[in-house]
Amino acid sequence: MRLSPSRAGRWSLALTLITVVACADDPPTTAPHAASIPSPRKELNGNVILVTNTSGANVPGSLQWAASVAGGTSVIQFADSLAGDTITLDTTLEPFPYITIEGPATEGITLRTNGARVIRLPQGGVLRNLTISGGSGASGSAISTQGPMLLEHTTVSDNHGSTSAIHGHEITLVNSTVSGNTGGYPASGISVASNGTLVLINSTVAHNDGSFGIGWQMSPGGAPFVTLRNAIVANNNGGFSPNCFDDIQFVHQGMNIASDSSCGVSPAMLVADPMLAGLADNGGPTPTEAFNPQSPALNGGVNCSVTVDQRYVSRGTSCDIGAFEFADFTVVTLTIDANAVTTQNGVATVTGTVMCSRTGDQFDVAVDLQQQQKVGKNTTLVRGSASTGITCATSAQPWSAAVTPTTGAFVTGSASATSSTNNVPAWVTPSSVSRVVKLVRPPRR
Repeated sequence: MRLSPSRAGRWSLALTLITVVACADDPPTTAPHAASIPSPRKELNGNVILVTNTSGANVPGSLQWAASVAGGTSVIQFADSLAGDTITLDTTLEPFPYITIEGPATEGITLRTNGARVIRLPQGGVLRNLTISGGSGASGSAISTQGPMLLEHTTVSDNHGSTSAIHGHEITLVNSTVSGNTGGYPASGISVASNGTLVLINSTVAHNDGSFGIGWQMSPGGAPFVTLRNAIVANNNGGFSPNCFDDIQFVHQGMNIASDSSCGVSPAMLVADPMLAGLADNGGPTPTEAFNPQSPALNGGVNCSVTVDQRYVSRGTSCDIGAFEFADFTVVTLTIDANAVTTQNGVATVTGTVMCSRTGDQFDVAVDLQQQQKVGKNTTLVRGSASTGITCATSAQPWSAAVTPTTGAFVTGSASATSSTNNVPAWVTPSSVSRVVKLVRPPRR
């Protein structure tokens, strides 16, 4: 379990966040946190403060109580029995020191308020495995921070205020989602103060309405720096352009997707529709925005080093862009029939079936047929290949391919056949099958 830094360590974290902006080769990585949770019988255990009930008031064992007794090295965690629960706070949660609040990695914790900002972090902090929802406020309806803040595996959604859901000076999101919030100028999603920094690493800011997805709270000072690394910013501002506020200084790393060109133009920014499916429970501790398998987000990441997605699903070497890693790949089942018909001209027709876990995927079924033939003392190999296009279905359907040998002719007898998928889309898992077949003459009519 990673503990939040001490008061002196806060400046180290701030320098680390600035370094992430400046260095494309050394991004942070995340992985499931396996530290054991202290027994609920011990509410305080070293630097760990355990929340044992869902009360929104400052009573022993509540989150408000934990925040009130926290020090600069405290980590607030939750009893196993609270996993997946919602805590409705009586007032804005406002711990004074830099603090870490970490929900269970299995089902997370939802924090919400009725008619107030959810969290204010005067010194900054770390929020992990949390859903922040139901807030409202004049300066950050969900979260407002004046120090360095890191969100990991966290979703900020369904917050409605006069301005952005998140506001701060030094903000970093890793494997996190900001979606379904409404707000006004300067942003409905995230606003950054003048001379501030925002870093989005494998995170998604989408479907926030009323203003820009990412904005700049203009005040004396220069424009903020916003670093996007394998991130998605799309379909904000009611689905209309622009997604991002003018004059923000963008740094693009890896490969990013935006649904318009307002979030900067560079070779590391793809202006396209990411085909997001909307915020939903897709597993893991917090809601996420999945995407259509035909999305350019699939395997679109570059220089991937974040090892898991927001749900703690493992990412591949070619990671997906955004907070969600696609894992629902089409599975193909191929069969080859025991007999194949060969004609007098030496062509063999191999048949079989194909079935997919998803309907509508199109690809080729390729066939390779080999037959050893002995003529006198000599043995020769007759071989040929063919393919046929199919549109796959969830029920078995027949395929057939006429294989013409490259030399010689196929004759009756045994042969070895291999069938495999070819030219498959990125979301289809390749498949192959081999067997011995019997080449026979066509039946007489």
